[in-house]
Amino acid sequence: MNISKENIDSLNAVLKIELSAADYQERVATVLADYRKTADMPGFRKGKVPMGVVKKRYGIPVKVEEINKILSDSVTKYIVDEKLDILGNPLPKESEQIDWERQEEFVFEYELGLAPSFEVKISKKIQLDLYKVKADKAMIDRYAEDIAKRYGKMSSPEKVEEKDLVYGTFQELDSEGVALEGGITNQASVSLDALKTRKLKNEFIGSEKSTVVILDPKKGFENDTDAAAMLNVDKEVYATLQAKFSFTIDNISRMEPAELNTELFDKVYGEGVVKNEKEFREKITLESENMFVGEADRKFQNDAVDYLLEKTSFDLPEEFLKRWMQTVSEKPVTLDEIEKDFEGYKKSLKWQIIENKIAKENNISVSREDAVAETKKLITAQMAQYGQLSPEEEQLEQYAQQVLENKDEEKNIYDRLFSSKMTDHFKSSFKLKEKEISYEDFVKLAQA
Repeated sequence: MNISKENIDSLNAVLKIELSAADYQERVATVLADYRKTADMPGFRKGKVPMGVVKKRYGIPVKVEEINKILSDSVTKYIVDEKLDILGNPLPKESEQIDWERQEEFVFEYELGLAPSFEVKISKKIQLDLYKVKADKAMIDRYAEDIAKRYGKMSSPEKVEEKDLVYGTFQELDSEGVALEGGITNQASVSLDALKTRKLKNEFIGSEKSTVVILDPKKGFENDTDAAAMLNVDKEVYATLQAKFSFTIDNISRMEPAELNTELFDKVYGEGVVKNEKEFREKITLESENMFVGEADRKFQNDAVDYLLEKTSFDLPEEFLKRWMQTVSEKPVTLDEIEKDFEGYKKSLKWQIIENKIAKENNISVSREDAVAETKKLITAQMAQYGQLSPEEEQLEQYAQQVLENKDEEKNIYDRLFSSKMTDHFKSSFKLKEKEISYEDFVKLAQA
């Protein structure tokens, strides 16, 4: 067997493999001998079928299969041994019609798309912004209010207020505004936040138990799916409704937020950790700002990616890549169809190439130990969220291994860790200009 590579240009090459009978005959003979041992044909005892008969029936398919195995193994080995950096997979070139029965010597050719040669320029001379999201008073107030509600108590007041949940009975009405006999009736709860108009909300606010409110669900509720559920009808039935409904208030439910005092602070953070409201607000300020560190890091990494894509220039073997995409598509696709989405694919591939080069040159990778350690952290955090104690180390290790058996979970964890390591590398490699920004302005910036 002879393998040779011819470079067409810096991005394209052709791999030629020449096979003689000596390269495959022994393998074919071994397979046919194994077939003969188990062959069961009419007129012959099992295992006693003449080799000539076995060859006649199985010789060509076995020859084709074994040559294809040799080709696959040889191409892979050559690429590894020669340390070729290729894009996609080798594409077999169309060859002259092969006479598998009579032909003994073969020549096969494969197109290769070669990865480009380039430099990635990252240095402390290049400045990128790193945002620090600052919590303003409105955000801290919302955070404190949410905590107070979470540890609050439910009450049943006499009159409805803006944020209350109202329990009652829906009754379908006829054209005269009278309860429709056999019409839709259902007990449900209504959040005033779900009401579409201020006018309708005002009809509820100040109402007492037994008050009847007349409403058109189509005009009254923000969400059709929720409205159908309140009436206990299918969405299809709801879509055809024309009637108005009465809603009789049976009960009023209100979440009374906990007072901002030491009793609440001890429940949230442990006894004596937070002593007064000032310390409480300082604590939640730090927590809320820490929540946005991950989002700020993602913004920073996106900015780094955009910069490197803009400043790193190289060509790709585009025609090869289009043909390769056609061969790996799950559904039949034309080159014209591939052309429509190619620019987006090219940008994605360009970043993959840059990212792989950065990772290789800086030894950035995720080990199994990294993944297991990260999974343990996630499990421990999740259990703490539900008030459960962290399991013993042996059991925690077992849980982590079970999570990583799920290929989707495994990929998510590896991707997240790799992304985090890349972000750390960018932070240490670029010059950073830290900027404080409000959350609202940060959201606008990220969306833009």
